[in-house]
Amino acid sequence: MKFVVPGRPVPKLRHRWGRTIVYTPKKVREYEERVGWCAREAGVKLAPGPFLVQIDLYLHGGRVGDVDNYAKSILDALNGVAWEDDEAVKRIEVERFTANSKKEQRAEITILRANQRWRKEGVS
Repeated sequence: MKFVVPGRPVPKLRHRWGRTIVYTPKKVREYEERVGWCAREAGVKLAPGPFLVQIDLYLHGGRVGDVDNYAKSILDALNGVAWEDDEAVKRIEVERFTANSKKEQRAEITILRANQRWRKEGVS
């Protein structure tokens, strides 16, 4: 299953402390909700693992950050949507590309069952 999340991908940030509670920043929560909705709209359904996940990030300008933090926000967003918990993900591959403009920023996410072939040449 492959789907696209339009807009600039948002990396998972460290949890913030506010008064004696720990919380996920609003920008990250909103992005995780968008990822979940895009997955549902593409027909992603809850299934047992294990899974292989390919994430292609298209970012424009500025500091782009660490690819593992982008993966964390996307995998967490798919908890309860594609899998019960992201511990079902056996392998991930994240690659960062340069988008030509802010409008072209996006994350392209491919979810495969672990018994499918991994892609570099293409999904089998």
